[in-house]
Amino acid sequence: MPGTDTLTSAAPPAAPPQTHAVDDALPPGRGLPGWWSFIEDRLLLNIATILMMAAIGIMFYEASSRSLLSESHWWAEELVRFLVVWSVLLSLGVGTRHGHYIRMDLLLNMLPHGVRLAFAWLNSLIGLAFSVLLVIAGFQEVAHLQAIGMFTESNLDLPLWTVRLVLPLGGVLYGFAFVGNIVLLLRGHDPDPPVEGENL
Repeated sequence: MPGTDTLTSAAPPAAPPQTHAVDDALPPGRGLPGWWSFIEDRLLLNIATILMMAAIGIMFYEASSRSLLSESHWWAEELVRFLVVWSVLLSLGVGTRHGHYIRMDLLLNMLPHGVRLAFAWLNSLIGLAFSVLLVIAGFQEVAHLQAIGMFTESNLDLPLWTVRLVLPLGGVLYGFAFVGNIVLLLRGHDPDPPVEGENL
């Protein structure tokens, strides 16, 4: 039929140009080594979850003991406090790099791509500097507590320096989160891109 060749030979419409939003919409672990994502997602998060579940179990046991048996255990409150702090500090870096925190990014989402990357660099460098300070202060406190031989308040009788060891450890893990952001920035990706529906 006349005109058939014109229809069949018509070139497909050109694909829309790629935008930075497509390139930046990477999963949090993409662009980093596999072992890095394994440590963050499979190891740290599972350990933090186990510690938090243990804290919840101890709180339930303490509440039940008080209500049903009229007995209170001094060590339970202190152990719950330690478990929650360890859980939070072990997972803080992972949560930060995955964007699981409260953000006031209405203005940030309206900025051009280059300005967003500049703010991401600034955020990563300041966060890394804070992590270094946390590690230094944590090691100083751990060394001091180990020197004076202080123990926990309850009848757990744990060396307090072993409990406070989570401060420098958490600082190191928190610093690795910002190092991961820097690695993504060096590869041209926004480590914290706006999710769908946030672009204004």
